[in-house]
Parts: sequence; C-alpha cells; structure tokens
Amino acid sequence: MSYRTHTVCSLFLLLCGTACAGNGVSAAELATQTPILQDDLESDTNPIILHSNDWETPQPLPDPIDKEGNELEPFITLAGDELYFLFTPDISMSEVKRALDGVSGVYYSKKVNGVWSVPERLELGGDNVLNGCVYTNGKILWFCSLREGNYNPRGDYYTANFVNGSWGNWQNAGEFLNRILDIEEIHLSTDQNIMIFSAVLPGSYGYADLWQIHREGENWSQPENLGNIINSTEEETFPYLSEDGSELWFTSFSRLGYPGYAIFRSIWQDGVWGEPQEIISNNVSEVSIDRAGNLYFAHFFFDEEGKILGSKIYVAYKIENDG
Repeated sequence: MSYRTHTVCSLFLLLCGTACAGNGVSAAELATQTPILQDDLESDTNPIILHSNDWETPQPLPDPIDKEGNELEPFITLAGDELYFLFTPDISMSEVKRALDGVSGVYYSKKVNGVWSVPERLELGGDNVLNGCVYTNGKILWFCSLREGNYNPRGDYYTANFVNGSWGNWQNAGEFLNRILDIEEIHLSTDQNIMIFSAVLPGSYGYADLWQIHREGENWSQPENLGNIINSTEEETFPYLSEDGSELWFTSFSRLGYPGYAIFRSIWQDGVWGEPQEIISNNVSEVSIDRAGNLYFAHFFFDEEGKILGSKIYVAYKIENDG
C-alpha cells in the first residue's frame, strides 16, 4: 500500500492528479498551503458539478466536522450514523511531523438525533504513527498506517477488532497484501470475501488500476484486473462496492474534460461491469455511500492561480423516488 498516495498526493490523491490535468500544482506549492476559510468555500474556482438528478446539490458537512484544516477520506457506515475521516491541520508538514503532531490522523463522529458529535481521534496502536484510509463493517476496521515494523516502508494496512466499545487487537494485514501486492485504497464486499483495491501491478492498463482478490481460507487469491471498461490509461483509485454488489464507485481523472479527479459509477450487468458514468466532477474524490444512497466525498479547493488550498467533506443526499 503506497501510503504516499494518502500523505502526499492524496493525503491528497487529487494533488498529483490536478497537476497532471493542467492545474500546475507543484511540490513547492504544496508546502505553502494554509487552512481553508469560509471565503475559500464561497469563492471556489472549480465548484462541484453533479451530473445526475438523483441527488441534491452537494453541501459541505457542517460543524463540528468542518473545522479549519483539511478533512478528507470519508467513510460512512451503511446506517449513515457513523463517520470516519482523515484530518490534518497542515499538510505542509512532513509525514514524520504529522505522526508526531498529536492531531493528524483518523477521526470518528456519530450522528445522534441528526447532529454529528464532536469528532474524536482514534488511537490505533502505538505512539508516533500516522493512520488513514479506513474501511469497516462495524466488526473489523481496516486502516493504513505509517509506523515502525511495516513490510512496506511507504506504509502497511492493518486490521483492528471492535472489543468492549473500542477498536483494539490491531495487527498487520500481512506480507502478501502489503509488500507483494502493495495495495492502495480498498473496499470489501458485504460478506468480506472479495476485496477490490487499487494497485500498480504487472498487467495494469494505466498507472494504477482497480483489481480484485477472493478469500481462500485464511489467504487471498491472486489478483484479477477489473478490465479496460473500468480501468483507463490514467489511474483508478478509491473503490466503493455497494452493499448488494451491483454498483462499483471509484475515483479517476475526469473523462468529460473537467479539472482534476471525478467520481464514477459502474453497474454490474450480465456478468460484467458496465461503462462507468461520471457522476460528480471538479476536483472530487474518495466517495463513500450509506444505505440510503447518500454520497459522502472529498472536494479540493484551489485559488485562481491553481494553488491548492485544502479539502473538505461534502454530502449529496439521495432524492427519494415517490414512484
């Protein structure tokens, strides 16, 4: 798992992607970022574009989720009442400094009576670590982590169990996933027997493709590429598989000519994944979906000169069909 995807280009996936798409974001510019302020939200140079009438206009999540700093990589539970996300106050800091700052990391908030609780930072094993990229089914938590003892110097995936009201018993997900496959972002099927992930492997159509593996007892099968209907010559990342397995959502460069990354949906039909549709455009990434069909995702902000300002989590609520 390339933790650099989460802490440099995708503690900002979008940063590298936007530069490639023509916004010209350089490493030097990344080092001069400041917290997003309300004026930045109101003067967004590339506002979100929604290409479907099935959802309401996306809106940023309110306080206490929205704070000065950067919120990204949302993971919403199917019930829609628990939110995990990555927060860092200053992405100009190095990974080492973020691991030591006592603030950056995975945060958790619960919605009670329609109101999100004050987010709390999850302690996921040890001091001086940097965690991110959460997936959970409520019983097992998968997360990536930069810490000592990893198979991969760029970061490994770990799992934790929910025990006595908190996440514990964390352990490394193993050499096969972390060193041999070098998995990046992941999502698992409801029965936990299929993992879809992004990786750079022999046979990729582009820089990073979406792949799948199946459980074989206590091990995993060899990876299978999802094919060139899903994968392009660019990169496909941040997969999300719907509860019934009929929809695959992911992030890739806009295929409609919009800046940066976009969010796509493919539907399983007649035994294959259908042509992906671009659902949301303009510097968006990392979609997660609750059982009601509400879309939670990260949106990235730039000034008029194309300089990255940071990121916020947005939600597009599904419009109920009266028919």
